[in-house]
Amino acid sequence: MFGRMFDPMNGFWRGFARVCDVVGLSVCWVVCSLPVFTVGAAATALYDAVYHGVRRGELGDYARFFRTFRSSFKPATLLTLPALALAAGIYAMWYVSYVMAAGGSRAALVWLYACRILLLAPLGVWLMAMFTLSRFTFTAGPLLKTAVRLTLGHLPSAAVMALLVEELALFTYRHVFLPALFTPGLAALLCSLFAERLFAPYMPRPEPEPSEEEQTEE
Repeated sequence: MFGRMFDPMNGFWRGFARVCDVVGLSVCWVVCSLPVFTVGAAATALYDAVYHGVRRGELGDYARFFRTFRSSFKPATLLTLPALALAAGIYAMWYVSYVMAAGGSRAALVWLYACRILLLAPLGVWLMAMFTLSRFTFTAGPLLKTAVRLTLGHLPSAAVMALLVEELALFTYRHVFLPALFTPGLAALLCSLFAERLFAPYMPRPEPEPSEEEQTEE
């Protein structure tokens, strides 16, 4: 009984280890995102590590995180810099609308919600680009074209992923950033449920194993 209880391969301890990985990988993302312009490479690395380590249970997820961070740094950063500039502009409009809405402006209140909706489109494309980069090799230009095509072709899934990330980001902000210990990893895990279905048709299929008759003939 006690042997099964403390067996590291039983369901409880495997689940506990994956929860710890969500926290640990989230911390890795926070640390690697501190320079701000590195947030794209960190997001790519986080998605890759969470998908393989947390969702699939593969070993070496922290090594994978930093390996993917280095390999994806250039294309991820080239797309992230203009995305940050666009996000800063939308945030500025949102903040002005927030101040005006607090003063009683109904028009500003409408624009306040419009800014949140406006942010979903570029956020969806950016997320799609970072997730795609974690699974395939691209330079910045083709990566952006592929991300736009995937986003437009799978608009509901892209919108759900963007909304998930936006809501978790707002939740983290409202609670003084303490939830950042787990929300980045949780966001990557939830997004993988949608993104991997989009990537499946483009992934190489494993070759079928030879049948017993074929092995006998050989």
